[in-house]
Amino acid sequence: MHKTDTYLKVLDRLKEGKAFKISFIGDSLTSCEWIHPNWREMFEYVLKFSFEEFTGDDWWIPEWNIKFFNYSLDGGTTKNFKESVKDCEKEVNPDMYIVMGTSNDSYFKISPKESRKNIEDIFGILKDKQVIYSPDIKCNDSKYDKRDIPYIEEILKISFPKNVLFINGYEISKKFDPKKIYTLVEKGKIDMVHPNVLGNGYIAKMFLENVFGIEIDVEKYLKDVKSNKVKFPRWK
Repeated sequence: MHKTDTYLKVLDRLKEGKAFKISFIGDSLTSCEWIHPNWREMFEYVLKFSFEEFTGDDWWIPEWNIKFFNYSLDGGTTKNFKESVKDCEKEVNPDMYIVMGTSNDSYFKISPKESRKNIEDIFGILKDKQVIYSPDIKCNDSKYDKRDIPYIEEILKISFPKNVLFINGYEISKKFDPKKIYTLVEKGKIDMVHPNVLGNGYIAKMFLENVFGIEIDVEKYLKDVKSNKVKFPRWK
């Protein structure tokens, strides 16, 4: 897999001795504060250790200079995302935003058109930043899925600006085996919306491969994590 222009952009920044800051914006599927390792943690680890251009005494450069900031909110809507972006711009001023989500909008009576408008407003606020955007991945519950479809359809109508890379995580996740990624039990029932560690690994893979051209073997990585004998888990 070839490294993308985004990878090369980050590499150039690191070679200049400058930091590269990435902020995450989204709902519970991005905050993932209830599961470890979650996709943000896997994404951070693999990205930092993928810059093989730094193998000598300069090994510390990607580890120290790629910074991550989680501005995601459990239960957050696209309206909340917009406020989080404003806060993050003031407090962190990141170089890149990874934004994922819309699923909670229907629960809080935000219409598909208003949801789309909120996402477009975020792109307007971040017109000078690199933005990666994806809707939430497909859940394993027909009722919730039916509720989400109008929002996905509205998102697909957006004319994405040049600074925005759209990744259709909803479509990509249709390839995930729901029986493997939806196994978490909540209040005596399987949680059909929030993926387990394996599902989080697939989300990390989705962003790493599509944004940076970094291929990841999720199963190998998680096997090393569970072994308790490997200091640096392998992903390839």
